[in-house]
Amino acid sequence: MNHRPEYIALKETYLQQLISLRDEKDLFLGAYFPEFGSRRTQVEKLLSSYTSMLEKLLERPTDEWRDIVLIGCGVTVTYMDDGMTESFTIVFPEEAQPDSNRISFYSPIAEQLLMRSCGDLVSMNTSMDTYQVRIDRIWSGVDNIEEERRAAP
Repeated sequence: MNHRPEYIALKETYLQQLISLRDEKDLFLGAYFPEFGSRRTQVEKLLSSYTSMLEKLLERPTDEWRDIVLIGCGVTVTYMDDGMTESFTIVFPEEAQPDSNRISFYSPIAEQLLMRSCGDLVSMNTSMDTYQVRIDRIWSGVDNIEEERRAAP
C-alpha cells in the first residue's frame, strides 16, 4: 500500500465522499431532485451503487484506484465513430462548469462513465443519440502531482 501524502489525501477525499453521499443522500436528493420520480430514483440507485463501490475500494491499495472513474477524476474518451477525443472532469454538481468540461456526476455523460475502467467501451445514450466511446485515460489529483514532480528540475 502506498502511504505517500498525496495518496493519503486522495483516500481521505474518497472517504469524505462516501460519508457525504451515504449519510446525507436524502439531503442531496432533496436539494437536486425535490420531486419524486424516475430521475430521482435513477440518481438514488447511482448513489447507492457508487457508495457501495467506494466502501469496497477503500479497503484496497490506493494504486488500484487509478483505473476506475470516480467523482473528482478526469476522463479522456475517444468517440468510436470518428476517432475524436474529449476530456472531462467529473465533479459534484456545485463544482460543475460545462464550458470548462467539468461535468456533474449525475449528468447523462458522467453517469454512464462513473465506476467504469480504463479501456471500457461504453454505449452512451443521450436524448438525441446513442454512440460508443472508449475510456482511454483516467487521472486524479495524485496523477497531476506526480506529473509535476517528474517535470520539476
